[in-house]
Amino acid sequence: MVSLRIVEHHVVYKNPRYYCGPGPAVVIDAGGNLTVAFRRVPSWLEFGFSGHWHPATELCLTRSSDGGRSWSPPQVFLGGYQCPCLTRLRDGTLVHSTHRKELVPEAIADACRQALGVGDKPWTGIHRGTAIWRSEDEGVTWGEPVYLDGVPGLVPLHPNLQAPLAVRGNVLETVGGTLLITAYGCEDPNNVYLFQSGDSGRTWRYQAHMAEDFNETFLYETEQTELVAFMRRWSGDMSICLTRSSDGGNTWSTPEPVCKGYPACAVRLPSGRVLLAYGYRFDDRFGVRARLLSADCEPIEGSEECVIRDDGAVPDVGYPEVCLLPDGRAFVVYYINRRQDAVDGKAPRFIEACSIAED
Repeated sequence: MVSLRIVEHHVVYKNPRYYCGPGPAVVIDAGGNLTVAFRRVPSWLEFGFSGHWHPATELCLTRSSDGGRSWSPPQVFLGGYQCPCLTRLRDGTLVHSTHRKELVPEAIADACRQALGVGDKPWTGIHRGTAIWRSEDEGVTWGEPVYLDGVPGLVPLHPNLQAPLAVRGNVLETVGGTLLITAYGCEDPNNVYLFQSGDSGRTWRYQAHMAEDFNETFLYETEQTELVAFMRRWSGDMSICLTRSSDGGNTWSTPEPVCKGYPACAVRLPSGRVLLAYGYRFDDRFGVRARLLSADCEPIEGSEECVIRDDGAVPDVGYPEVCLLPDGRAFVVYYINRRQDAVDGKAPRFIEACSIAED
């Protein structure tokens, strides 16, 4: 029976003055050096505000050269945006994607309330859209943002803004070199859309509608070059669902449930099997879990779920991302708090990680 074993736990960034999350991201270079991108905002949890839509967000990079045991001081590289999604291309280029709610006066927000994308008080904001940046110097400098657009019928909430698309997932560099990314619209229900780039992320075009009633999506390419998408459901039973494409993303199968949890990320292990990690936000323990899938992303009979963390104080934890270490272990990063720190939502969120081996 194949199984997963937790090797080490690590603290990436912990500062009680900040609410960190949701959604860190992690990449690794050819030398085994790790880079984690995460979001932090001043913590107003004691007043009942989680900080998800706080206008003073800081997106930070921190680095480790010792497998995650120690980390550099955070480098702020972008302000005012939400969950950072970071990918390292095969040529070393960093590609970063995220979305933003634009802080606006109440009068402008009122004019946009006929659509989703308007934030609640005390910080009134409307969706500005999803943008993608490139860096060729390890994140020291970044190019101008390129916004995703072109979805039929999806128009900006205001003429000064872009299409109301949000993103939480990865940029997939396919075997053929095409870059793919998903984003989801703010309609009710949410819809997932696919975009592609043929020039290493400098420009993007709309490719296809993937599914209705889903949002945050992670893309994976099997060894047979089939595309697989792990999707978070917008409504219903809160399962991770899987959909497949055998034509480069133009058409997708009907989503089918994989397991309970959301959202998910995946990485190919040295054995060829796939590690799937996901947040677990249910009453029987808040945290992060993982499981093994076959090389084709099918369930493995007898493979047990691995509980990475189950000590979260509230369901507002998780959002894992994963990369592969040089020794074949998986490195999973996530945001978390602990019941021992607080019994309710006032516990700050921190960025932590663990390494996992396949037995």
